[in-house]
Amino acid sequence: MGQLRSKKSYIIWFLALAAATLLFVGGPDGYTLRSLRHLWGGGHLFCFALWAYLYVRWRSGQPFFRQLVEVLLLTFVLGGITELIQGQIGREATWQDLGNDLIGGLLGVVFFAESRRTLAAWKLRLLQMPVLLIFLWSLLPVAKVIIDDTIAYRQFPLLSGFETPLETSRWSGSAKRTRVDTVSSSGRSSLRLNLTTQRYSGIGLKDFPRDWSAYDSVSLQVFNPDPEPLLLHFRIHDQYHSNHKNVRNNVYSDRFNASFKIMPGWNTLQVSLAKVTSAPKDRLLDLSRIAGMGVFVGKLTEPRTIYLDDVILIP
Repeated sequence: MGQLRSKKSYIIWFLALAAATLLFVGGPDGYTLRSLRHLWGGGHLFCFALWAYLYVRWRSGQPFFRQLVEVLLLTFVLGGITELIQGQIGREATWQDLGNDLIGGLLGVVFFAESRRTLAAWKLRLLQMPVLLIFLWSLLPVAKVIIDDTIAYRQFPLLSGFETPLETSRWSGSAKRTRVDTVSSSGRSSLRLNLTTQRYSGIGLKDFPRDWSAYDSVSLQVFNPDPEPLLLHFRIHDQYHSNHKNVRNNVYSDRFNASFKIMPGWNTLQVSLAKVTSAPKDRLLDLSRIAGMGVFVGKLTEPRTIYLDDVILIP
């Protein structure tokens, strides 16, 4: 029995050290599957839960509530230091990670500290239930991302048809975006974009299957509800462009750029991927490693609204 406990301790220490190391070394980049990025971010919770458990074992002679306060204070300080270090070594420092650190610390104490057994059962449950609910709530964004990534890979080569509510999370940008059921090119829904008068207003597709090398063209449907035409700019870039954009002399010439006059009603925009490949001035754009695609307008004199639907790759 003692050998089993000893082996268990070695395993826990190994996992705790490995988790702490991985906070600073390795990990996915911005092009890794979104689900894996979110799961990796959850490593903060796992790491601090392990270290909290080891800490309360070391402080086993202390009362439960003292252990709880000590763990929370240490987690906040060490978690904050961790985020500051990550921000200095090229990793992203976020309040969400610090929140996961604190949730992990709470889990390590209220569910695994031996001193918890000194509390009356109802008091312990009163502590455990909110912590458990917060833990489950923290997993909700991860669950949403996993579901939408699964949908995205099943839909491919459809990049977005906006028939599911989670699809809007694949897009980002300055234009306010809302999934609506009042206008659509096909199916029931489309994405409404409220374009502003700022210098560049639009959105970009940021999370999607990135290998487009087997396809001939990319197509999207744009609806203009106004009687006046609108000039819409369109861009595609690969991972090389994203990784080197700060050192290249002319980033505009290192990606695909096009402009379309959007007439009233529905407009089909279709771009040959052969043209996309040859767009960079000094190289070929890598269709197997697409990093992003975007639509945007120049500075408008007044806000405009358009609708986006059926963003798809065509063989």
